Amino acid sequence: MKKVLLLLALCCLILPAQAAGFYDVPEDHWAAGTIRLAVEAGAVTGYGDGSFQPGRDVTAAQFCTMLCRSFLAEEFAAAEEGKYQAMDACLPVLRGTAMERAYQDRGKHWDRFTDQPLTRYDMAQVLYNVAAEQGGLLPGWTGGEETQAEIADWDSIPEGYRTAVSTCWAMGLLRGQSDGRFAGEDHLNRAQAAVIWFRLSDLLGNSQDLAEDPAEEEEASADMPDFGLQGDETVQEMMARINRETPRCEEGRLPNGKLRTAKNIRELLDLVQEGCPDGTVWSATERYDYKSIRYSPAKGCMSFGMAVSDYVFGEEAPLKTLRDFRLLEAGDVVYITGTEVERVLIILEANHEEDFYTACELKLNEKIKWTQWGPISGLIDKAGVTTVYRRW
Repeated sequence: MKKVLLLLALCCLILPAQAAGFYDVPEDHWAAGTIRLAVEAGAVTGYGDGSFQPGRDVTAAQFCTMLCRSFLAEEFAAAEEGKYQAMDACLPVLRGTAMERAYQDRGKHWDRFTDQPLTRYDMAQVLYNVAAEQGGLLPGWTGGEETQAEIADWDSIPEGYRTAVSTCWAMGLLRGQSDGRFAGEDHLNRAQAAVIWFRLSDLLGNSQDLAEDPAEEEEASADMPDFGLQGDETVQEMMARINRETPRCEEGRLPNGKLRTAKNIRELLDLVQEGCPDGTVWSATERYDYKSIRYSPAKGCMSFGMAVSDYVFGEEAPLKTLRDFRLLEAGDVVYITGTEVERVLIILEANHEEDFYTACELKLNEKIKWTQWGPISGLIDKAGVTTVYRRW
């Protein structure tokens, strides 16, 4: 499969009923910005009466159509035209789902069940399959004991769905309910499907230009607490203050309420720079120790990296590790350690075409430096001493 956001021919076949301004999606709706992006990208449409119906269950047929419009355009074009064209095109990524089982049970024929609500189990399996087919899965993203421990109803998840559920949870594609359960039998609505589409696009590198225009950002955003030690604060006390003043993030958003995009991540990193400009001391002494809920107790360089990461993404955001530096993005924390060196890079920009990055750097017992840069290829780790930590 090839990663394709939109093909002109497909756009001609599937036009959105309305570009934006659905009467049932007010500007303060939690998913308004993402719905707008999904509509403008041609991934999803509204209804003929001018509504979007964000709370309505998303069906298998609807989500398969979204996948065809954004990721499977060639498969869609090659499938037989008709009512089930999108389902036929998506058959390879429906492996392991109730839809595929029903298709096989009915002698390889689709039926009305394609218009039934999509469960969270099947959504996880589809997302896992798409990411695997298009190269979006990396070692370390298949969950593990730590991820399983976070899922309150892990023991009740059917064996066939466990890999997909734990991987989607670890990658942040599909999280649990407010009580910590995955609740796989529950259904997803159309607003949630738009958010999931955005995350999948982001994972597969198809969303870089979706929210470039400032006019597309939501007007409502929360003020962020100051990053930086105040008075005699320790780093642990500073982060406790920040976390108290920062609401739990909505899915797909940052602590200030904005969409989780590279542009908005950089905006929060600018606030970190205001609080800890060039030359700020951040030593390996006890005052600078920090215990993040997603990472073991850290000192010095790594304490700084995890504190900044928690500030930008929220302390509850999942933490995963990467080894493929070709996927480096803004907000990633690069930890480099060895017998003679220990430093952290917080990536500000990663230009893969030109092979360079810019970053905030902190070396052990030195001062913060916001002007570090170098070739991305130079970060390739041959000795196992470099790790990239990602929160989105």
